[in-house]
Amino acid sequence: MRARDTVSFAVVGLGIGQAHVQAIQATPGARLAAVCSTDEETLQKVAERHGVEAYTDYHRLLERADVDVVCVCTPSGLHAEVGIAAALAGKHVLCEKPLDVTLARADALIEACRKAGVWLGAVFQSRFHPLNLAIKAAIDSGRLGRIVYADAHLYWYRAHTYFSGGDPKGWHGTWALDGGGAFINQGIHNVDLVQWLVGPVKSVFARAGTFTHSIETEDVGTAVLTFESGALGNLTCTTSAYPGLTNDLHVVGEHGSIVTQDQRLVTWRIRGESPEAEAEEERKMLAAFSAAGPSPSADPKVVGGHRAHIADMVEAVREGHEPRVNGVAARPALALVLAILESASSGREVQVAE
Repeated sequence: MRARDTVSFAVVGLGIGQAHVQAIQATPGARLAAVCSTDEETLQKVAERHGVEAYTDYHRLLERADVDVVCVCTPSGLHAEVGIAAALAGKHVLCEKPLDVTLARADALIEACRKAGVWLGAVFQSRFHPLNLAIKAAIDSGRLGRIVYADAHLYWYRAHTYFSGGDPKGWHGTWALDGGGAFINQGIHNVDLVQWLVGPVKSVFARAGTFTHSIETEDVGTAVLTFESGALGNLTCTTSAYPGLTNDLHVVGEHGSIVTQDQRLVTWRIRGESPEAEAEEERKMLAAFSAAGPSPSADPKVVGGHRAHIADMVEAVREGHEPRVNGVAARPALALVLAILESASSGREVQVAE
């Protein structure tokens, strides 16, 4: 594809898919061609609002020759099914988190895209946030020294109506279509972020339970992590924290510590030439990253960051290189979540699958 061409997108699933629709419409070089949903009322509203074709059967949508990329925004347990069909139709795939709810299906999706010669992108927009990029650079450059501890604590709230709604209705909080609860749905961005920043996790010991919702899966869980580097960590995720609290990150190294809350910098203290130099660096970083945007802590419709993924996919298709977050990069987050859920169920420490 020539660099001056527009990249055409179709969106399958119009829950989180509506955020993809808005991002496509707002991204230079991207064009929305079609949308698909089994919720016909929502489908017609979105299609009419954006002046595009509407489909209730994604197989028919995949017959369109003008679609370059398919955004897979269905329930998680259908991601591989839709993504593989898109790959077989010669379409690039941008898959919402997680890749699917089992490693076997995730691997099948990765392999299908590889064989078809199409790109597979995965939505983990925290990797594109400027503050997280600055933290990553500080860690990778060695400024914090050896990382000894990292955690991410997500204290969110979801009303009972969240679990009874959706497309199809009631898929949230089910093993078949959600693959779990707070860890795999809301918390998986933190799961991915911690591994991306600190490195692979070797093993986990977890506890989880269902306390405030009538669902199959966990609404409170916590896990102790042992990273391959030897560092320790913790992941805590809940959708029971009324009325919706914070999402916190701590990274502790030999030479400094970084703390964020709701993607806002709280602490940036790295050992420098003098206490005054350390304080001045922190002052500058706080000034650059002190603004907090809207939080989805209580409202799942408050989402952001998808424009970065759409723009990245446009560049990948135009320039002929993989997206920044490809299927292989997204797989470890799913592997860690599954290890956490297995540990919580068995009461044992569990090794994270490779």
